[in-house]
This record gives sequence, structure tokens and C-alpha cells, in this order.
Amino acid sequence: MKDHILVVDDEKSVRESQALLFRASGYDVSTAENGLDALLQLKTPNLPDLVISDLNMPHMSGFELLSVLRRRFPQISVIASS
Repeated sequence: MKDHILVVDDEKSVRESQALLFRASGYDVSTAENGLDALLQLKTPNLPDLVISDLNMPHMSGFELLSVLRRRFPQISVIASS
């Protein structure tokens, strides 16, 4: 089974180019345009192995998202980007 990465970024071009690069490297990739969208995706049984999140986003910042991830999903690795 492929490792699953969730890319969270409000800039569509950044989100899509990161997803493209990771898919080309053999990863299963999903994307979210903000922290709230990312949390909604985490309600599915297929949790990502890694979340890569922008820090400065509308609706829910990456800081807030990563705080929630640490508390509710400690098994998910995270990378913050800016």
C-alpha cells in the first residue's frame, strides 16, 4: 500500500504542483484548500501518513490545524511550510 500524503495550501498552484510531484514519486496524494477542509477529510477511515500544511491560510491557519492534528491524530506526521 502506498503512503498517503495530504497537502493543505490555499494557493491552488502550490497545492497542485506539490501533489503532482508526490504522485510522480509514487505517493497517494489528497489535497485540501484550508485547515477546515483538511479536518473534514480526516473524518474518513483512510487517514494520511503525512500532512504537509501551509501556515498562513484563511478560515483556519496551519498553526491551528497542526495543533488539532497533534491532539486528535498524534499518529500522523506533519510538516509545516511557509
